[in-house]
Amino acid sequence: MNIFSYVKSHGIKGTWDVIYRYKIDQALHKLAVRLTRNKPLQNTIVIESHNDFDSNGGALYDYLLKNHYNDKYKIVWLLKNDNKGQLPKNVSAFYLYKPSLKKQITICTAKYIFTCQDVIGSVKEGQISVYMTHGPVGLKSIKGKCKLPNNLSYELSPSEYLKPLMREEYEIEHSNIKSAILGYPMHDYLYSNEKGDLRKLTTHNYKKVILWMPTFRKGIACGREDSTAVEPLGIPIFETQKDVQELNNFLSKNNSLLIVKIHPMQDMSTIKIKSLSNIKVLDGTSVKKLNIDNYWLMKDTDALISDYSSAAYDYLHLDRPIGFTMDDAKDYKLGFIVDDPQELMGGQVINDKTDFMKFVDDVLNDQDPYKEKRHNVFNKVFKYHDGNSSQRLVDFLDV
Repeated sequence: MNIFSYVKSHGIKGTWDVIYRYKIDQALHKLAVRLTRNKPLQNTIVIESHNDFDSNGGALYDYLLKNHYNDKYKIVWLLKNDNKGQLPKNVSAFYLYKPSLKKQITICTAKYIFTCQDVIGSVKEGQISVYMTHGPVGLKSIKGKCKLPNNLSYELSPSEYLKPLMREEYEIEHSNIKSAILGYPMHDYLYSNEKGDLRKLTTHNYKKVILWMPTFRKGIACGREDSTAVEPLGIPIFETQKDVQELNNFLSKNNSLLIVKIHPMQDMSTIKIKSLSNIKVLDGTSVKKLNIDNYWLMKDTDALISDYSSAAYDYLHLDRPIGFTMDDAKDYKLGFIVDDPQELMGGQVINDKTDFMKFVDDVLNDQDPYKEKRHNVFNKVFKYHDGNSSQRLVDFLDV
């Protein structure tokens, strides 16, 4: 597509954004490669995460600071948002989408590059690049949605069972990219004894707190639409405000809270559900305002409702009940990583309001009928069941 047709389809602003964010930086990257060709690698660690200081990048960063790795290494963040704030000793940052020759020279000479979303491979010999992902594994297929560069050193995989499946999903079966089964740094949070993020939402002492994290169906990025199902409220299962009000009344009678956390990529124009007394709806804006992290919020909940996303597999580390909404499975266009998704679902399948209420009622009454299956899935999907993944990664790479 030439520049004129691109402007016609994306507009002048959209075209300029692409040129500014990528094309100029690509040219600067090529220049930096030439300028640093004969320069040795520096004691620098570059980190990029899903939404700045979160996900696996944020967890690894916390581990590095806690163990004083910034005394030996300069840690450099690649940020997407204007939130540098006050950074600790020997930590600096560049904006990922702002062209910078200094940024590109730093990338070219860093000993280690860790990314969660915008994947960067190794530029020169001896440099180690690791794709840690921002979602360890989910039921939905990501084939064709995540392109890993051929010069990447490692991608993290959760187990021997999932290793070939993940390599197929990433389409790297015949590449030189190695798979490292070490666990995911962000899961270390789930084994921490520190308090979680529920206190940022409420100080009320609820009998039970259930977290609902639907994956996005209609994304704001590139008009992406992963499901053809029509959802009047923008969420699965519930179709009317009356249905939601009845659910809220039931939760209120039982002194329980449902937190509905909308996926940050979801097109918010589709979301019609609103917060009520015992139903709290969180979107990307409120999450940022309250500084809430998925994993620190998970820690404080008694059960999770998910679907095809990685959240259900993160939650396995807490060994608490999980429900899977599957009412739009036939309309979900991405497909699944296995032929029979139920073999990897360690929890109740929720197809309608009756199933949903059955799951909630079980949680309120401390019933856990899928515990054995959940354990079987956990053992299959994850090799490590501990909070030492950051340490394993650092030791493996001899950081």
